[in-house]
Amino acid sequence: MISQFFSVEKKSRGGEAVYEVTASFPYSLEDTLECGQCFRHELIKKEPTGYVEYLIPLGSSLVRVGQEAVGKVLFYSTDENEVKNTLIPYFSLDVDFGKIKRDITERTESEWLKKAADSAEGIAILRQNGWQTLFSFIISQNNNIPRIRRIIREICAEYGVNISLQNGAKTCPINIISTTPCNENCAKCGRCYTFPTARDIVENPEKMLPSHPGFRYKYLYDAAIKVDSGEINLDKIKESHSYKFTVDELKKIKGVGDKVAACAALFGFSNLEAFPIDVWMKRAIDTYFDGKLDVEALGPYAGIAQQYIFHYIRNIEGK
Repeated sequence: MISQFFSVEKKSRGGEAVYEVTASFPYSLEDTLECGQCFRHELIKKEPTGYVEYLIPLGSSLVRVGQEAVGKVLFYSTDENEVKNTLIPYFSLDVDFGKIKRDITERTESEWLKKAADSAEGIAILRQNGWQTLFSFIISQNNNIPRIRRIIREICAEYGVNISLQNGAKTCPINIISTTPCNENCAKCGRCYTFPTARDIVENPEKMLPSHPGFRYKYLYDAAIKVDSGEINLDKIKESHSYKFTVDELKKIKGVGDKVAACAALFGFSNLEAFPIDVWMKRAIDTYFDGKLDVEALGPYAGIAQQYIFHYIRNIEGK
């Protein structure tokens, strides 16, 4: 299968069938998953050769995805329709991020931003589920990534279905549990469970409490009530393709301010002009832009520029 922005070839790796998707730009799976936009990916392998492999619960499936060469992503799946209709769109392999990078760098005179863009040109914005993204970034408030991931895992274990057991797994797919997978052991891990729906939360909000979400509990519950009732219509938000409408709607939820709304807009509703400002961004703007950065001047892909900046100051600067 070949398109303007990617090609797909069925291959074999280590005796397993894989679909190798070649992107139109130097796609980096590790940079994309580790840039702070998602929280449910689990690193399975990281080899000296540079090969990385992750397991990701995606809907009701467990997706194994790897990379050994920049720009080429490997999906361990024998279902071509899943690769074509679900995985390529989710990982945004059908988007020309090279063109987006050029658009951003042509709009700025900042040599520092251009350097940041070069360092992070392999990052793509995933097309995540809007509800899951909103819920996760409410949890992210005043929190660090390890704790965010733990809270989400524990909530999923309370509400969700164990995909691994449902698929009849005889061994742990991420090699964390040494014994045969069972409900008791898997629930302590939580990594292979489906994500709760808004209705799940509304019907049993107290099941969130063992994960210790703290002050975020009332915000998560309010989000679930408003989404489940239709007061906040996530489908309508997605269909609008309007950053302003997305932010205005999401900020009707208790505890959702500018930053959480912008993160959800960028990572969950594909509003690529969204530019979340957190501690890292404030520091970067003060240090490298003399305290002033005209976000609107960066154009319709300002959110990608934000990811370039975040990646550079977090992973490259000072090393």
